Amino acid sequence: MVGSSKVEEYFSQKKPSVFFSNLPFNFQTYVVDNYINLGQLTALRFLEWVYHNPHGIIALPTGKTPEFFIQWVKYYLANWEREAREGILGELGFLPNEKPAMHTLTFFQIDEFFPISPWHERSFQFFIRKYYVEGFGLNPERVHFIDTFNLPDWLREKTGLSNTYEVFGNEKIDLQLRWRKPASIAENYQKEVITYFDDYCQQYEQKIREAGGIGFFLGGIGPDGHIAFNIKGSSHYSTTRLTELNYETQAAAAVDLGGIEEIRKKAVITIGLSTITFNSDAVAIIIAAGEAKSKVVADALQKNVSVEYPATALTQLTKSRFYITLSTCKQLQLDESTVNALQKEGIHYPAFADKMLADTFVSLRRSLKHWVEENNDKLPEAINRLESVKHQPAHDLANQLFTHIDSAIQRGITMPTQQRILHTAPHHDDIELAYFPLLHHLVRSASNKNYFVYCTSGYTAVTNTYLLSCLQGLYNIQTNTFLQNHFIWEKVCCPGDAFSDITGYLNGLAQQKKELQDFYLYCRLARRLIQHFSIPDVRRLYEKVQGLIEELKTIEPGRKEPAIYYSLKGWIREFEAELVWAHFGVDYENIYHLRLPFYSDEIFPQYPDFEHDVKPLLELMERVQPTIITMALDPEGSGPDTHFKTLIAIAEAIDHYKKAHPEAEITLWGYRNIWSRFGVYECNRIFPTSLNSFAVLHNMFNNCFISQREASFPSFEHDGPFSELAQKIWVDQFQELKLLMGEAYFYESNHPMLRRAYGALFIKEMSYDEFCNEIKFIRRLLELKDSMNYKI
Repeated sequence: MVGSSKVEEYFSQKKPSVFFSNLPFNFQTYVVDNYINLGQLTALRFLEWVYHNPHGIIALPTGKTPEFFIQWVKYYLANWEREAREGILGELGFLPNEKPAMHTLTFFQIDEFFPISPWHERSFQFFIRKYYVEGFGLNPERVHFIDTFNLPDWLREKTGLSNTYEVFGNEKIDLQLRWRKPASIAENYQKEVITYFDDYCQQYEQKIREAGGIGFFLGGIGPDGHIAFNIKGSSHYSTTRLTELNYETQAAAAVDLGGIEEIRKKAVITIGLSTITFNSDAVAIIIAAGEAKSKVVADALQKNVSVEYPATALTQLTKSRFYITLSTCKQLQLDESTVNALQKEGIHYPAFADKMLADTFVSLRRSLKHWVEENNDKLPEAINRLESVKHQPAHDLANQLFTHIDSAIQRGITMPTQQRILHTAPHHDDIELAYFPLLHHLVRSASNKNYFVYCTSGYTAVTNTYLLSCLQGLYNIQTNTFLQNHFIWEKVCCPGDAFSDITGYLNGLAQQKKELQDFYLYCRLARRLIQHFSIPDVRRLYEKVQGLIEELKTIEPGRKEPAIYYSLKGWIREFEAELVWAHFGVDYENIYHLRLPFYSDEIFPQYPDFEHDVKPLLELMERVQPTIITMALDPEGSGPDTHFKTLIAIAEAIDHYKKAHPEAEITLWGYRNIWSRFGVYECNRIFPTSLNSFAVLHNMFNNCFISQREASFPSFEHDGPFSELAQKIWVDQFQELKLLMGEAYFYESNHPMLRRAYGALFIKEMSYDEFCNEIKFIRRLLELKDSMNYKI
């Protein structure tokens, strides 16, 4: 049942939502094509609620999730009369002269890091002031902020400290002080402050309840399924509290606060799950976009109510909803009638039927050949469902899947020759983490020409702590006689001698002399600083470095920095990538750093534009004239936003290149690494990976990607270096192949690459026409965004 919302009734009749409206989920669920449509649906439902509840109590999310919700709300508020007369607002029954009153609403902040300054650009209070108070026109006097920075007068007088930063310093928040005896005066003050904030949380909860509870709650869902900061395992009766985070949530927040080392020191204040459900008439909406959220969304929608799945607490509310994109549905268990209906309408993404095929045979724990050869008179229910969906006998389907995988493996072990391969990457380690073992073969072929292009400067992956250590190392050269003798000004200030930094570092690696390795990294930074600032002599270089060190020490991690620090971090990342390919003797001139300007550390980065982001890629394609182009083919809303926006820029550049060269035959290789992965049914080039390849991968990663050794910005799936997670993914993929194909297929094969296989890389190879079909969803999304910008 849709309920009383005209907005939800309108969208429930739209595709693809109509196919999901009657499924037995825990929540009424509305499905839209992409995250721009998701923002529109959410904005319209919010405005509808405000229209009917002008003095209501609201709680809205922070972070990247609400980007297009915010844009659509601002658009409709700015164009209310026109849209109510001629547009969708009119269709939904809104009147031109009755624009919702935002200034009469009461707002309660959902959560906040502890401690954090309210003026820190990544504090949630800063976000609320910028996007909801200034952006929506909320009355700041009716906004209840969670302030984890300031102390009351009586506590400042008692401790002699001004704020929570001074109380806790740079140490980890120890909530055990609630019951542990303090071991020092500093800990005694910390205990008092923790007690104060425990009382503060109770009072905040009381304010919400005395106001009648939250009437409209909008939130995202975290990698562990958390709602607000109610992590997996939180009681469904939890209230506002000061609490700790689990690893998955820390990893997701690491990029906001300058690295996981920083977020591990912090606690958080969050409203509880019962805070959200206190008002039984509340509208509670969870929004999610992209394959990366498909597992936690499937759990919330289809698992039993449990503290393991925080969102299931919202089943207590009759007006709780999930608004999601089609790609978020990938891991939902759908009945055959729904899958058939989706296929009939041409809605194949995210390949529901093909996924069902692979998952069904994996669940049988028998190889495809053995299953076909066995007498299967009594078919499992899963097989009956599969036959109904695919409209073919199960034996035929098993043979087809076997043939598909076998063909992909044979293609994978057949190396391309006489090719000009343009390897593209959003970040400097993306290629290596996707298909490094395959690259060994590609770069060793004398008949292939390999070119490597890094689309962004990647500076957000380098911590201030690491950069500071590099600058201090450079500054300390002047006190080390041995290094001073190697630091030849005439060579360091010569731009054309940059390759000597690479060979010097690798010689230090060969000699197992870390001091030499560090020295040549410092030389690269010196070289770039000299060029950037036109530094005339070594004395002024050290003065400049000293100034940079002193300034960097004053910058809180995660905060905005002067542009020179972004440049320094980017130069480090570029140096690291060059080290990798120097291992293989790749021509230094075949490595390109584009530093596309769409990339930034803004919460909502801009989209690529032609002149600044697409044109440099197009010019490079004209120069290289590639026959194969590789690219990160991550689905919408999965992994770093940079991956998706880089794909947008590359796709447009390829379109222009093909238009100028219609005769050019280009093969596209889509890869995925640690942020998302292909199903076996999605790839058509499978490369077996050996144990030796794993060892080489880790050796390369630890020796070349030196800023990444500490895994400061890790995946929520693995607490450690990315190379370890890459190996885990390749091994998991191989285990699935081994189940489907049987061990004998590999270990009794005549081909040595199969006999030595313990992992597998998945690549999706496409012609240009196939690529265009693959990215139709991107084109639809961009058309929608362009039309939205045109309206605005």
